[in-house]
Amino acid sequence: MSGIGLRLSPRLRRFTYAVLAVVFASGVAWWVLARWGEVETEFGPGPHPLLPWLLRLHGAAAMLTLFLVGYLAPIHALRAWRVRLNRNSGVGLVAALAVLTLTGWLLYYSGSERLRELASSSHLWLGLALPAFVFVHVWRGRVARRRQGRMRRSSTPH
Repeated sequence: MSGIGLRLSPRLRRFTYAVLAVVFASGVAWWVLARWGEVETEFGPGPHPLLPWLLRLHGAAAMLTLFLVGYLAPIHALRAWRVRLNRNSGVGLVAALAVLTLTGWLLYYSGSERLRELASSSHLWLGLALPAFVFVHVWRGRVARRRQGRMRRSSTPH
């Protein structure tokens, strides 16, 4: 962490982006292959053989994402909340991640087919939108940091 403890270190930032990229890419790849990746087997058309492996990778990346959210909550989110920086996009990002966690859990554990359908659609569309939530949060943070730097420079005596 740097500055007043809000900006992630380059290594933590790269790790976070990598984990989010893996969770996104594995989810999209699973969706594409599940929808359009039918293969011909000796018994007729069947699911693509990579589907279980993509789901495992997606689940592992999701667990790492949960770990990162738990790690970043006290050292990034709470500090930013206290100094009133980037609250709206931060709350939006955390809400999106919470709904993705809940819908992912429902996909795995729900016994209701109707609830699984609703969770599946919600998880898919919110998952596809996740990069936008991350982009907006990072962009707004950078804008706020630049603005803060300009304010500091203009308030120092010359």
